[in-house]
Amino acid sequence: MLHRKYYPHGESGDVRDYLDALRKSNQKKKAAVKLDIDIQTLETFWPHTLNVTVRILRGWEPLWELKRLYDKIAYRIFFCIRNDELWLLSAYEKASEKTPRSELERAHRRMREVLEKNYE
Repeated sequence: MLHRKYYPHGESGDVRDYLDALRKSNQKKKAAVKLDIDIQTLETFWPHTLNVTVRILRGWEPLWELKRLYDKIAYRIFFCIRNDELWLLSAYEKASEKTPRSELERAHRRMREVLEKNYE
């Protein structure tokens, strides 16, 4: 079983703030619930992702992307695994087919920090 961590502080960070904002939005509250279930599934069953859509980002390894389409909005959460920790690095709503390079670079930089430094 993995333990959820949010970049950069472990217990708090951008992804937690993003999910909290979704929960407070009347239109996106259900998307937040689905993302919460996806994350809980990853924590419990990794690397068997069951019905959760994840993919390794080729050329950016070992960066992973959780993908959730809900109500015609493509939600994305970048994450990495360190020992028994699931580090949620960044999240955004995808507006086009291609992932913005700036999002990839931000998530990759954060992943390197988590994997190379001794985050608690």
